Amino acid sequence: MGASFRAEALKLGRRPAVWVLAAVWFALVVLFGYVLTYLVFASPPEGSFPPGTDPRDFIAVLFPENLLSNVLSGFPSTGGPVALILGALALGSEHGWGTFKTAFTQRPGRLAVFFGKILLLATVVAALVLLAFGAGAISSYAIARLEGVAVEWPPPGETLRALGCGFLISAVWTSLGAFLATLFRGTPLAIGLGLVYALLLEGIAATLLAANERFELALKFLFNENSYALINSFGPAPKGLGVPQSVVEPERAALTLSAYTLIFVLLSALLLRRRDVA
Repeated sequence: MGASFRAEALKLGRRPAVWVLAAVWFALVVLFGYVLTYLVFASPPEGSFPPGTDPRDFIAVLFPENLLSNVLSGFPSTGGPVALILGALALGSEHGWGTFKTAFTQRPGRLAVFFGKILLLATVVAALVLLAFGAGAISSYAIARLEGVAVEWPPPGETLRALGCGFLISAVWTSLGAFLATLFRGTPLAIGLGLVYALLLEGIAATLLAANERFELALKFLFNENSYALINSFGPAPKGLGVPQSVVEPERAALTLSAYTLIFVLLSALLLRRRDVA
């Protein structure tokens, strides 16, 4: 598996698509998480806020002490689709290029090749999570200096916990992309269906299930509902900002996302091992 990991690292490192995804994620964090939000609150359109509300009070959300919750709030909506595309590209492209057939005729077995890919994907996802928080840290520091306030960073322990939560949220979407690419033996359909689910069906399902208390149990199995539970564990955001409140406990959410990731990885391994890759 070590040889497969090194080969995959060399291959992914030279793929422009991976670097494009990293740049897109960085830009999304900076633009939507900080720049556009700051511009709206710093000079809001007249009448856009209720009387007696000072929009500049919301700027404090963008300061370094709120770095963790602010960056994490973008993971379900923007980071998830990026991670899904990464997983689909890593597994689906091999079917399109026909390189799986060549790799499987060499000494490493199918599972060794597959888990080498998964290990590298986990490494790349961890790097993307660090990149997202790095982008947030730079942006929040710049805004704090611009506003002339003292810079106070979150405690190290909470920062590590936030990195772990970000990794869990990203990993479940990456594993879903890898599973869909393995299931459909290609990239286009996997990315298309994955994005439809991520950007459309998750939201529709959550709205319908939340409207009836009898379906609360089903609501607890949605990706984003569990992601919201992890994000809200870092403190509630001001009304109108952050992510919705969740009906799931943070501990259960972490277990659910971990279980989903493991299931998608095992199903992908089973499909790749038993099916013809041609």
